[in-house]
This record gives sequence, structure tokens and C-alpha cells, in this order.
Amino acid sequence: MGTCITVCCIAPCVLIFSLAIPAFLMYVGISRIDHCPVNSNIPIWMICIASLMVIQVIMESFPCVKDRSVKKMECSIDCCSIFSVLLNIARMVMFGGTILGCVLVISTFSRNNECDQLLYWTSFIFCAFFIIFYSITTCIFICCCCCIFTGAYRSVPTNEEVQMGAQYTGRNTKE
Repeated sequence: MGTCITVCCIAPCVLIFSLAIPAFLMYVGISRIDHCPVNSNIPIWMICIASLMVIQVIMESFPCVKDRSVKKMECSIDCCSIFSVLLNIARMVMFGGTILGCVLVISTFSRNNECDQLLYWTSFIFCAFFIIFYSITTCIFICCCCCIFTGAYRSVPTNEEVQMGAQYTGRNTKE
């Protein structure tokens, strides 16, 4: 019953929500493509980022076929690993493209009244969320790395540490 609820109700909602933001960015970029004389690249950037987001959502929604008996031909190249590489390339291009878009949008902040307000503020808010999200993610990543490198993450002693502790207390660990 739980699996049916997940597949029938939650998965389509997540997919629809995942496509809502790129669809809105695509709509704003296409409908206002000539409405930003300050920087005409902003609507084109919005269309490209929305397209990359759609590609990423579609690629993430297809599970890899891991059962070799389902495959028709045996080959030395694993299709799942190629798919993963393509997905990671799409993510890196989207990351770089979003940084480029943030530069475009923030550089025209002083003259934003010359652009269509929906176009400019949609792109500005998207860039602000992007910067906030990746800043928080980077801080969490740095904290995790610091915890791992300082040893704070290690909570279970290794066999060598147990034996070293037993030597100092005079107990025999072989019993």
C-alpha cells in the first residue's frame, strides 16, 4: 500500500513541481525575449537554463537498468555509467551557466528599470536563491570535511586502537 501511494501520488507531484520552475523560466524568457534592451542576453539565458533544468529532471527520472538479463547485448561499456556521466556534465554546464547568468543579472542591477520587471526580477530571484543554496551547501561541505579531517567524525575505534588500549590496561583482547 505504501509503495502504491509513493508511486501514484508523491512521484508525479515531485515531477510536476520539478518542472514548474523551468516551465515558468521558459515562459518568461520566451514571452519577453525582446523586452530587456539593457542586456538582451538575460531572456536567452533564462531559456537555456530552463532547458537544462528540464533535461536534468528528465535524466534523473529514468532509472538505470541494472539487471543484465534484461539487456539484449553484452557490451563492455556500462550504459548506466555513461548516463551518469551525461547527467553530471549537464549539472556542471547548468552550474556554470547559472554563474554566468548571475553575473549578467547582477551587473544590470543599477539599470533594471529599463528591463521588463517580471523578466528581471524573476532572473534576479532565481540567482539569489542559487547563490544562497550553493553558499549553504558549500558551508555544509566544508564543515563535513573539517569534521572528517580532524577526527571528530570517527566514533568507533578501530581494531588497532582496541588492542592498543588493551595493552595499556593489561587486558588480553584475544579471550
